[in-house]
Amino acid sequence: MAEKITADFSVSTGKVRKELYGSGLHIFTAHRHIHDNTEVFKTLRFPIVRNHDWALNNPNQRMIDVHHIFPLMHLDPADERNYVFGPSDEVIRLVYEAGSKVFYRLGTSIEHTEGVHFNANPPEDFEKYAEVCAAIIRHYTKGWNNGFHYDMKYWEIWNEPEGRINMWTGTDEQFAKFFAIVLKRLKTEFPELKIGGPAHCSFRADLIDMLKAECDKLDVKPDFYSYHMYGNELDTPKYLGNAPREYLDKIGWTETETVLNEWHFIRAWSGVHSNITEESYRRSVEGKDGLMGINSAAFNIATFCIWQDSKLDSAYYYGCGTGSWGISYPSTRWNKNYYSLLMMRDMVYDFPNKVAVSGGGDTQRALAAVSDDGKQAAVLIGDLYGSCMDIPVEIKGFGFASTVTCTILDDSRENAVVECKPDKNGLYHLTKSEPGSAAFMLILKK
Repeated sequence: MAEKITADFSVSTGKVRKELYGSGLHIFTAHRHIHDNTEVFKTLRFPIVRNHDWALNNPNQRMIDVHHIFPLMHLDPADERNYVFGPSDEVIRLVYEAGSKVFYRLGTSIEHTEGVHFNANPPEDFEKYAEVCAAIIRHYTKGWNNGFHYDMKYWEIWNEPEGRINMWTGTDEQFAKFFAIVLKRLKTEFPELKIGGPAHCSFRADLIDMLKAECDKLDVKPDFYSYHMYGNELDTPKYLGNAPREYLDKIGWTETETVLNEWHFIRAWSGVHSNITEESYRRSVEGKDGLMGINSAAFNIATFCIWQDSKLDSAYYYGCGTGSWGISYPSTRWNKNYYSLLMMRDMVYDFPNKVAVSGGGDTQRALAAVSDDGKQAAVLIGDLYGSCMDIPVEIKGFGFASTVTCTILDDSRENAVVECKPDKNGLYHLTKSEPGSAAFMLILKK
């Protein structure tokens, strides 16, 4: 039996942090007439979604990426006729009508071409590129060019520039100069917005130093620093939830937010981005230890719990679209990640008031919270690779619960709900179907 987890509902510790429940999901437009995902998008209720790679999920639609909106860079950025906003307008409209906001990534989607690249090359004219970016922001926030006045606060300059060569074919030094020039231009016209980036593949102090050196030359600071996390151990989200904040403070960027806007479980890139065979894909994507499996789902829940008490300002779960990084199997049946996101959603909206939680083993992370009216409470637990079959939970400070249920996500069950009764010592026991990863949501109602 695992070490006891104790939730004390008499000790308030703040709010469950909705800003950690962002995503990359959107409403697909390219094949919406055939397969409309609007309802699942509404069901998951992401408060904000990042638009990186949306162009890849909507084939034949010229959307979001700068080179799609302004395809001929030799033309005049001041001339409204030189922009193609239609496809981007449509997908953004659907997202806002469904109740979410957009975090806008300026730049290009990832380019997995072989031998030659078309979109990941450094722009020939950094200043002109900055003017185009300003026009895109103006269109969506100031109404320019038959545009809109969306509440679209976050604007990100590029994505994974050190991701050679599928995101930036130039040098780190080139990118730092490019970033500073675009940042300065955008902050000059839009001081009220949050402008930042550059969505590093992971936290890189050396690359931040390069950015700072160029930004200092132009007397400008980013409003946020963004970076990514792909991993499979719980030490990783703990480190990446805190280390960037500490480093930014050290270099004087104390007002720069930390935004981890791609994160996902992964065991190995082989079978996902290389050496792909039928067997390696099944193992690396669909298997228990794959992108869609129970280890991924338990990692999601544990990570969400860890970040509640971190220095991280906001987070966005990557993917949620179609394919390997999606929330359904190729058969369209929901995968384990989808069910973990439902648990996170319920904690954010149904149990927004965080309380003290302690205990648990090395493989477990927990979050406890109560509803606004105080009549319902929940304990969310992610157990990654745990060998114990039984997790005991102690409840303090809630009072008498008329009904107690447990939602279980493991390798054989997908958010199955079972009734729970305490043992003679008042402990609730959360039981797996087999050793290994699992997630639980204990719900108490007065």
